[in-house]
Amino acid sequence: MANKNYSWVEKYRPENLSEISAQTNVVKSLKSALTTKNIPHLIFFGPSGCGKTSTILALSKELFGSEHYADRIIELNASDERGINVIREKIKTYAKQSVKNIKDAPPWKIIILDEADTMTSDSQFALRRIMEQYSKITRFCIICNYHNKIIDPIISRCSLFRFKPVDSDEIIGKLKYICACEKFHCPDKLLDKIVGICRGDLRKAINLLQKCYNSYGDKVNEELLDEMSGVIPQEKFKKLMDHVLNKEITQVDATVNGLFLEGYSMVNQVIAFHDYVVNLDLPSDKKSNILCKIADIDQNLIKGCDEYIQFMKLVYHIMVTI
Repeated sequence: MANKNYSWVEKYRPENLSEISAQTNVVKSLKSALTTKNIPHLIFFGPSGCGKTSTILALSKELFGSEHYADRIIELNASDERGINVIREKIKTYAKQSVKNIKDAPPWKIIILDEADTMTSDSQFALRRIMEQYSKITRFCIICNYHNKIIDPIISRCSLFRFKPVDSDEIIGKLKYICACEKFHCPDKLLDKIVGICRGDLRKAINLLQKCYNSYGDKVNEELLDEMSGVIPQEKFKKLMDHVLNKEITQVDATVNGLFLEGYSMVNQVIAFHDYVVNLDLPSDKKSNILCKIADIDQNLIKGCDEYIQFMKLVYHIMVTI
C-alpha cells in the first residue's frame, strides 16, 4: 500500500504540458513558448482545480529543465501577502534579483502570484510598476478565479488565458489512471458520483478519491462516499423535500435541525437544491424565483453568513413559493 501521508494531487501533478488534462487551447498556445523561449506576463483565470498552477509549473519545468526550475520559480500566495508593503519590499526584491545563465534556458525567472484577485487596489498598482521595471529579468504569472478583480493596467500588460472546468470524461480518465497506479479498485459508479460531487474540480476529485482509499480501501461504497463528501444522502434529501412540498412545518424544522446537528454543511447542498428545483413540475416563474433565491443564499454563504439561518431561509422560501 502506498504511503497514506503522500498527497495524490502532488504525486500525480503533470511534469510537462502534454500531461495537462483538458485546456487544449491554453496548452497549444503555451507550447509555442517552448520553441521561442519567450513568454509575456501571464494571467491564468478560471475556477478552482482546473489546472492553472499545474500548467505554469509544467511550463517552467520544460523551459528551465527539472534540475534548475526550482531556482527560477518563486511562488507567492497573494491572499496571504497582499498588502502594498509586501509588494514594495518582498516582491520587488525578488523581481530585481539577477539570474545565472543556464544553457538553452531563457535569461529570466518567473514569479507566480496565486489568488491575485484578493490583492488590494494599491498593491496591484504597485505591482504594475514592478512588472514594467524588471520585465527583462522577471516574468509574472498571475493566477486568479476572477480576472475582473484585476486592475486594467495589469491586464493590458499580460496575456490572458481562460481555464475551463475539467470535463467529466477527463476527470474519470485521470481518476482511473490513479486507481491503476495505486492498485485501488473503485467501481465506475463511484467514480461517476465523485465527478458529480466535484463539478469540474479535478483537485477536489483526486482528494476525495484518496480519502476513499485511505479510509475504506476497496470496501468503499456509495453510502460511505456520501458520508465523506458532506452531501446529504439522496434518501434524506428526498424526505426533507417531501415535507417542504407538503408544507409540513414541524417535520421540516425537525429534519433541518437533524441534518444540521449531523454536521452537513449548507455549502455542499446548494447544487442538490438547484438540481431538484430544475426538475420540479412547477411554472417557470416560480422556478426562476426559487433559483434566484438559491443564488442569493450561495452568495451569502460565501460571505460567511450563518449556515443554519440560510438553510431555514431557503426551505421556507421554497415552501412559500410553491
